[in-house]
Amino acid sequence: MSDVRVLMIGAGRDVRGGVSSVVNSYYEAGLDTMCELTYLPTMEDGSKLRKMFVAAGARLSFERLVRRCDILHVHMSSDNSFYRKAMFIRKAYKEKRKIIIHMHGSTFDLFYKERCNDRQKQEVRDIFAMADAVIALSEDWKAFLAGHICKEEKIQVLYNAVPLPEAFEKDYHSREILFLGRLGQRKGAYDLIEALPELLRQYPDAHVYFGGDGERDRAEGLCRERGIADRVTFVGWVRGAEKERLLKTCSIYALPTYHEGMPMSVLEAMSYGMAVISTYTGGIPHIITDGKNGLLCQAGDREALKELLAQALSSHERRKELGMEARAVIAERFDVHGNLEKLTALYDRLRA
Repeated sequence: MSDVRVLMIGAGRDVRGGVSSVVNSYYEAGLDTMCELTYLPTMEDGSKLRKMFVAAGARLSFERLVRRCDILHVHMSSDNSFYRKAMFIRKAYKEKRKIIIHMHGSTFDLFYKERCNDRQKQEVRDIFAMADAVIALSEDWKAFLAGHICKEEKIQVLYNAVPLPEAFEKDYHSREILFLGRLGQRKGAYDLIEALPELLRQYPDAHVYFGGDGERDRAEGLCRERGIADRVTFVGWVRGAEKERLLKTCSIYALPTYHEGMPMSVLEAMSYGMAVISTYTGGIPHIITDGKNGLLCQAGDREALKELLAQALSSHERRKELGMEARAVIAERFDVHGNLEKLTALYDRLRA
């Protein structure tokens, strides 16, 4: 175990979203046994009052904890996440602590280009200038950051990663389809619903599970309008044993998303040997080679999405081929233990 002292801040570990999934995977893989790790949640789900109390408590705790750490590791997204984290970064910079900004925001480019005025853009650049290292989730995000926000030499690409589940026997004859994510346009939930009616008529044993929160009423209403409500189940935000059950029993994972960093749900689905259908968005093309370990189309192309779903539904052998290749890719390149080796090497380099 290294004696480097790391203070990590980000969304609470029970918050619904990618950051908490990343942090939980770090703990499951034993990062807290590889260094002296303290995790401080700066935001939790709940009412505005609860969020205010959490934020105030985090600021008070940070004043004490930052003086005891060697490195501040900040999990940052866009919009409010950026502004919340900026004040912690300024404080750590004044305390002369090493700072890592771990950039997760799937729409950080839109936040910077379209939602920031000139003064706010300068603030973004100033905050990133305080960092000793910046973690990008893919080469595409590294290029964006280097082109607009910070020096390229401080940026390191570190893909998201997941624990590899123990081997199990998957039933690829199943035509059950799974979607996990916030229901709405950004994740492509409506594109998926629009692609389904003809396919569900063609394959009467197929069923679709939508796991996630967001615009559930609208999504359910659209399913009723398209006449597929009896073939679709909305299971809400799932985790733990129920999530594992769906990942094991469903053979196809569909996420026709518009904006991503490096989606944990795609990595998880691949680790469970699912045939994944997604888009050429964010870091996804660095995970999936179209036709080999998954199927990809352009975001928003509903006809192409329908064709890929038809390809996966038509053959259990094709589903198995894609799923087995997907799991092999996770084992080789995206297993969380290899990810942590790179992360702890960065910690040691900064502390040296």
